[in-house]
Amino acid sequence: MSKTMSANQETPLLVVQNLSVQFDGADRPALDNVSFGLRRNEVLGIVGETGSGKSVLARALMNLLSENGRITAGDVLLDNQSILGMDDAELRRLRGGRLALIGTNAKALLDPVETVGSQIVRVLRAHRGGSKRTAWREAVDMLGKVGIVNPERRARAYPHELSGGMAQRVVIAMAMITSPQVVLADDATLGLDATIQVQVLDLLVNRCRELGLGAIVITHDLGIVAHFCDKVAIMREGRIVEIGPVGKFLSGPTQVYSSELLDAAKVRPTPIVSKTPEQTTGVKSATLLDVANLVKHFPIPGTNEVVRAVDDVSFSLARGETLALVGESGSGKTTIGQCLVRLLTTTSGRVTFDGDDLIGMSEREFRQHRRRIQMVFQEPYVALNPRWPVASLIGEPLALLSATESVDKAKRVRELLDAVQLPARLVDAYPHELTAGEQKRVGIARALATRPDFVVFDEPTTALDIRVRAQIIDLVRELQTEMGLSALFITHDLNSVRSLAHFVSVMRHGKILEYGPTETIFASPQEEYTKTLLKAELPIEQSQAQRERGEKRLTGAMR
Repeated sequence: MSKTMSANQETPLLVVQNLSVQFDGADRPALDNVSFGLRRNEVLGIVGETGSGKSVLARALMNLLSENGRITAGDVLLDNQSILGMDDAELRRLRGGRLALIGTNAKALLDPVETVGSQIVRVLRAHRGGSKRTAWREAVDMLGKVGIVNPERRARAYPHELSGGMAQRVVIAMAMITSPQVVLADDATLGLDATIQVQVLDLLVNRCRELGLGAIVITHDLGIVAHFCDKVAIMREGRIVEIGPVGKFLSGPTQVYSSELLDAAKVRPTPIVSKTPEQTTGVKSATLLDVANLVKHFPIPGTNEVVRAVDDVSFSLARGETLALVGESGSGKTTIGQCLVRLLTTTSGRVTFDGDDLIGMSEREFRQHRRRIQMVFQEPYVALNPRWPVASLIGEPLALLSATESVDKAKRVRELLDAVQLPARLVDAYPHELTAGEQKRVGIARALATRPDFVVFDEPTTALDIRVRAQIIDLVRELQTEMGLSALFITHDLNSVRSLAHFVSVMRHGKILEYGPTETIFASPQEEYTKTLLKAELPIEQSQAQRERGEKRLTGAMR
C-alpha cells in the first residue's frame, strides 16, 4: 500500500467536534459536548439506552433536527467540509447521497402511493442521474442483496403489501444504492429475523470494506457491536462516556456504567429445572400441556386456497418448564400461542391442559381455565387499554377469579407491582406515560394477576434496552422458580433462549423441524435450517473469544 493511500485511510472521514443539541423546554441538553472521528473503512458502534441521545446524534450529523431542536455548539465535518455550514441545495445533495440514514419504522418512511422499486430508482437518479431502465436494474439487484426473495416482483409492490421486515430491507437498499461515503444505521435491523439481520449487517460491513466507506451503527444490541464493529462508543444522558476499540472494551470497560451494560448483555445460563422429563427428585414430572397434531389454516380471500400457518404441530410441557419456539417471521410461532389461549380457533388437533381438552370446550367452559392460562403480548402498548391506569389494567383479570378465590384487589395490585419490580407510584399512570420496559412489566403483571399455571410469552424481550432485557429475563426466571410457572417462550432472540428455556422447538413454515434440550440444540443441531439459524446468533462471549484469538467474523456466510 502506498504512503498516500495509507494516509487517506488514517485521515478521519467524518469528524464530530464538541457537538451539543438542545430541545425547547428540556431541562438538559440532548447532546452534550460529543466528539469522535470516523475513518474510511471503519465501523463505529454507538450504544446506549433509551434517551441517551443516539438517534438525536444521527439526525444532528445530517443537520436534520426537528423544529424544536437546535445545535447550540460544535461542528460536523465530512471530508473537512462543515455540514452545519451547508446551504439547502448542498444539504439536499448530501442527504441520501454522500451521507445516508437508515432508520426504523420503515413503513412510515416509504411513500404509500408509489412502488418501492420506483422509490429506490428516484433516489438513485436524483444523486447519480442515468436512465430509468439502468436505475431499475440496479434497484432490483440491491433488493436481492438485502435478502428480498423474488426482488423483481417485490420491486413492483407497494409498501402496504410488504411485511415489516421486508419494508425495512427496502429502506436499507434505498440507503445503500448511492454508495454513500458514510452510512448512519439507526437501529436499522430492529425487528428483523436473526438470519436477515446478519445478512444485512454483513452487506453493510462488506460494502464499507470494499468501497472505503465509513459506517455508524446505532443500536442497543452489544452483540451486533461485538461482531460487526471496529470501535464502540457508549452513550449516557447525551454524553459519550467511553469510546475505543471493541476488543479492548470487551476485555475490560473503563467505566462502571459500561461494565453494567456489558454484563447485562451476556448470556445467563438457564437454571436447571428439568434436563429430562424427570424432575431432580427422580420422579417423572406431570405433563401440564400436551399439544397434538395442531393445525391452523387461514383462507386466502377470493380463492379456495389456504395459508397453512400451523401444520401438524405436536409438543408437551411439564410443570415448571419453559419451552422456546424459535424461527423466522411467518413460521407460525405466534399463531400457536394464540391458539393455545383461544384467541384463534384451531382448524384441527388436540390441546390438553391438565387433563382437560381445551379445543372442545365452549367459551363458558373455557372461562374456568382462563385464569390458569395467560399470555404476555409482543406489543404491550397495543394490548393495554390507553384509557385505563395501571391499577385498572393489572386489576382487570381478577374478575376471572371465583367467589371463593376473591382477593383484596388493591392489595393484589400492589403485590403484582412489587413482583414485576415496578414502583407503587405508577399505579395511577397511563400506558403512554410508561417506558417500553415498564409497559412490558405491566403486561407481565396482568398475566400473573390470577396466579396462572401456564403463560405464553410472545417476544417479551424484543426491542428492549440492554439492562431492561436482562431484568425481564431475571424476572421471568425468578417468577418461574417461586411459582412453578410453566411457559411457552416465543422469540427470535436466541441469546434470551439460552437464558430462559429448558427446551427448544425450531419452527419453519408452520412445522417443528427440531426439538430438544436447549444445550443440546445449541451445541449440536441436526437440521440444516437449525444450523443456519444458530449461526445468526451474536453472543458476546463468542466474539470476545474470536478477537482474543485474532480472528474476524466471516462475513457473507449467511447469504
